This record gives sequence, C-alpha cells and structure tokens, in this order.
Amino acid sequence: MRHILHTNQLKKEDVEHILSAVPKMKELCDNLRSGTRIERPLEGKIIACVFFEPSTRTRLSFETASLRLGAKVISAENARDNSSAQKGETIEDTGRTLSCYADAIVMRHYEMGSAEKMAKVATAHVVNAGDGANQHPSQGLLDLYTIQKEHGRLDNLKVSFVGDVLNSRTLRSLVPLLILYPNNKFYFISPKELKLDDEYRKFLQDNNVDFVELDELNGTLPEVDVLYMTRVQKERFANVADYEKVKDSFILIPEHVAKLKGDAIIMHPLPRINEIDAEIDGDSRAAYFRQAQNGLYVRMALLLYVFGL
Repeated sequence: MRHILHTNQLKKEDVEHILSAVPKMKELCDNLRSGTRIERPLEGKIIACVFFEPSTRTRLSFETASLRLGAKVISAENARDNSSAQKGETIEDTGRTLSCYADAIVMRHYEMGSAEKMAKVATAHVVNAGDGANQHPSQGLLDLYTIQKEHGRLDNLKVSFVGDVLNSRTLRSLVPLLILYPNNKFYFISPKELKLDDEYRKFLQDNNVDFVELDELNGTLPEVDVLYMTRVQKERFANVADYEKVKDSFILIPEHVAKLKGDAIIMHPLPRINEIDAEIDGDSRAAYFRQAQNGLYVRMALLLYVFGL
C-alpha cells in the first residue's frame, strides 16, 4: 500500500516522476474545460477527504483533483467536531472505517504523527494533507514545482523562509526536497521565539545543509532567488499573548520588494493575514497565486502516483 506521509520518504526519482506528470495534468484540465471527451484514469475510485483542521486550498484542490481524474469524493470538512472523533474515536479506528468506504484517504489533522498512525492500520492509501506543525508533503511538492517552473532549475538556489519557521510544515516539507538538488542555500529568518527547534537544526546539520539563521530581513533580499513568506500561526500558540507579541514581526512591503532581484519570486502557502502587503500582488515576482494554481495539477499527479499510475 503506497502512502504519502512526508517528503523525506521520497527519492529523487520519485519526485521527478511526479513533477514530470504535472504538465499532463494541466493539459487534462484544459481539455475537460473545453469539453473534449477524454479517458479519466481514476474512474471508479473513491477518495475520502477528511479534514480535522480548516482548509481552503488543500481540501478543495484535492477534491477537484479527484473529480478531474474521474474519482468520486466523500468528505468531512470539520471532522474534529462533525465526526466520531468528537465522541472519542481514535485516529486508527477512523482509518480502519474509512478504508471500508474509500480507496484513498486524504487527511489533515492537528496532531503531529497522526497520518502515520492511520497509515499503520488503513487498507486504503493515506495521503497526509498536514499533520500539525510536522509535514505537508503535497504542499512541498507544489512548492518545488513552482520553483522549477518559475526559475527553470532546482539547484544553485538561495531560498529565504521568513516568519514562523518553528511551526512551518511547509518549510519542513520543502527543504527535504530541495536538498535532493546540489548547491542550495537556505536562510531562516524569524523572531527568536520562532526559531528552528534543536531537532530540526540537527537534521539540517546531519544532512550537511548550507543554512543561516537570522532575525533581520533586509540584508538577504538582494541575493535570494526565492523569498518564502509564512504566516505566524495563531493556532500553534498556547496563549494569545505570545502570539500577539510576534505576529507582526515580518511584514513584506513594496520597499522590501524593490531590493529583490528581477527574477526572484515571492512565495506563500496561503492564507496570508498581513505578512504581505496587498500592493505587492501586482508585481510579476509575486508567485503565490500561481503557486496555488499549481497545487491542483501537482495533487492530480500525486494521486496518480499513489495509485501507481
């Protein structure tokens, strides 16, 4: 049974297999929109999308991806309150039950490691759509594809992650993919309260990753190829006072963007709150909505990979 639980599990050949299918997924969507009749490879399959945390892009793009590929979708949008989890059902029993109904389970959950717990007992494919502050592999893959599409390469890049690097599952999902390619350097820019934890720092050191931790944005702007902004995640804080203290630490404004290289790109997993000034949206380097669009095609390619197609 093929599960997608974290990007660390993917070898370079797996990643390139998935990425190579993405343009075909866009073509499939374009054909469907134009009314062209085509064979849809997941005809007859059922995908369960079960989200214990809120989501717009991930849930709806996975559901759209499933439908575009010909699968049917069953879903629980607010499973924390509107499923048997509210009665105390374990994640393992949820996985066993959903396996009775669906061929694959796409799950977002607030607990780190929840997807792995489900995958140990599920007889359906399990795709981790975000487990707390741990991993979000489809986001990592769509981010990687976006960088490749925008820059034409995945090596010799300087990438800055800005904001909540402590709790960023997007960071933890993208970095293992980018280190499959040579000569990439990373800047992790955050307030001291949201710096990398020791465990993740050790992972980077053990893998000989070239990285620098900073608490100031301006100095790196003229040299980065990818400026990846992240939201300070209120839901990861034990109390509101700690969140209020750091929530406005890094806000990207046009004066910052003016310092970027002409071919640099600005990324964000969305939703944004106030960390990117809306005036920046019109800049050609603002790639975050293109990034979101890529998510549909990448998730289509990922579902085919899960089913061995």
